[in-house]
Amino acid sequence: MTIMEGRDFKGILFIGDPHVASFPPGHRRDEYVETVLGKLSYAMDLAKKEDLLPIILGDLFHVPRNNPNALLVELIRLFKPVFPWVLLGNHDKHEARFTPDVSIAILEAADAIRLIKDYGIVDILSVCGRRVLIGASPDWTPLPDKVNLGDFDTVLWLTHHNLLFDEIGDDIEGEFRGKSFELKEIPGVDLVVNGHLHRPRPPIQRGSTLWFNPGSIVRIIRSHATKEIKPSVTIFRYNENKISLEPVMLPHKSFEEVFYPFSDTKDFDVIEGESRFIRGLENLALRRTAEGIGLREFLRLNLDFDDPIDKEIWKLYQEALEDEQK
Repeated sequence: MTIMEGRDFKGILFIGDPHVASFPPGHRRDEYVETVLGKLSYAMDLAKKEDLLPIILGDLFHVPRNNPNALLVELIRLFKPVFPWVLLGNHDKHEARFTPDVSIAILEAADAIRLIKDYGIVDILSVCGRRVLIGASPDWTPLPDKVNLGDFDTVLWLTHHNLLFDEIGDDIEGEFRGKSFELKEIPGVDLVVNGHLHRPRPPIQRGSTLWFNPGSIVRIIRSHATKEIKPSVTIFRYNENKISLEPVMLPHKSFEEVFYPFSDTKDFDVIEGESRFIRGLENLALRRTAEGIGLREFLRLNLDFDDPIDKEIWKLYQEALEDEQK
């Protein structure tokens, strides 16, 4: 833990999972690199203008390794003047481990970001003249049972977890719901801010603890739920001695401009001279090579379960699995 002395921030800027990649994930058809870097640039400019501490809530990268050098250089140029904090997410790790060869380690070594990769207290800082203690639970680390470390105006905890904000949990797939966390009071923690879940959730109070999930700044999954999302960042500050969470909408294109229409998959239409199905398989192969993840997780992360063709792929996978187990 360090103590950031001599600076009083006007607030904290929470930036949900950017998923930076050199290719368009999922069913996106836009110039994805330009899109995601543009959103991060907007957020960094906002942090400078409003004197905010920017905190990225995990999954800075979509794949952990083999990101192009030009992309890493651009991120270093973007981040160095602002020095954002970055929580380690599951997509930032290779085979569920943080290793020196992952892309986020390069940004840390270049002194472009402050990487939060360990569980526990991170820092004490001043926000609007108030003492704020910040702790963190990066991906696959525990949540605290309680925090009792002295007299602070606010104790804020950062997480990158499957948190059950609602019964739907539509961005927590079946088997992973068993590894999810119920929202409950954490004595001594005033505010928990979570990454990982891409759909924004309104704040929920549990005893003395307020839970909040701002959602990703990019839309990865093409679904009817995603259609309603307006990518935003969130400013934490104080309003008459009370915590204020102010959403700021980011410049973004319409859902129809970002994603291929649902009907495009009906007959494996050819788009821009190539089969979209083949292009999708190439993207899947790239993710498997880059991340070294198992096929089940691989498909879960890439398939759109509202898409009839993706549903058929999942069905074929399950049938193949059943045949193997016979």
